Amino acid sequence: MLLLTGANGRTGRAVLNALIARNVQVRVFIRKEEQWSSLQALGASEYVIGDMLDTESINKAINGCDRVVHIGPPMHAQEVKIVDDFIRAAKQHNVQHFVYYAVMHPLRRDVRHHALKLDAEEHIIDSGLPYTIIEPCRYMQHLEMIWPIVNEQGIHAMPFNVDVQFNVVDLFDLAEATAKVVAEPGHFYATYELAGPESLSQTDMAAIISDVIQKPVTAKAVPLDEMAAKAAAKGMNEDRVEQMRIMNGHYDHYGFLGNANVLRWLLGREPTAFRQYVQRIAAN
Repeated sequence: MLLLTGANGRTGRAVLNALIARNVQVRVFIRKEEQWSSLQALGASEYVIGDMLDTESINKAINGCDRVVHIGPPMHAQEVKIVDDFIRAAKQHNVQHFVYYAVMHPLRRDVRHHALKLDAEEHIIDSGLPYTIIEPCRYMQHLEMIWPIVNEQGIHAMPFNVDVQFNVVDLFDLAEATAKVVAEPGHFYATYELAGPESLSQTDMAAIISDVIQKPVTAKAVPLDEMAAKAAAKGMNEDRVEQMRIMNGHYDHYGFLGNANVLRWLLGREPTAFRQYVQRIAAN
């Protein structure tokens, strides 16, 4: 049995699908009873309801599992405490493989979201648990959150300038790689940087989208204050909004570049190109 945390989120559902495709028995750790039915429909075997800030919940969730894939709450201020509690429970229950879903370039200490992941990684490495750390780049799937505006108004707007480059990566590729790490031997004590195959600016992405949907699409930089106000209006807490402000401000200067070789090796095929991804969502 494998415990999957964060199972009801976008990343968690993608990883769950990939694990089920490899016939892995998955227990999902969720916050609400009503989340279970849709996860069961995807193929999850069991569920535990709890809170990642509650050590009793964590112990109950891990009990009886020999593997854990931990996907933490997005940009959580207590990332390190949560990971420490999972480490203690995993050791107590003799977990044989602890997979931590982190972020690429956690050494970017100016970005608190990254720095917290780095501290958590250090604790996992020092824990003595057989571990694998997954470090993904920025998702291609960020496009889906603005797809109606892109498709209807021809504006591709992101909270950083239109010229910095990113090796955006398909979440489905990341999920497939994560499932492979879990299901196949040979991945203990490894840290994998997983990036997409192309270095693209927002202008480059807008041009690709335009070509696919056969409509003019223009890249636009959203001011950070506007981004923060929209995030707060959606109910995000003040700390998470501030982390988003810091992260996107950093990306505005430096972008987020990576190398696709590790992902290519794990998948055993070429990672999804941005054009292929846009064609997929446009068809849907």
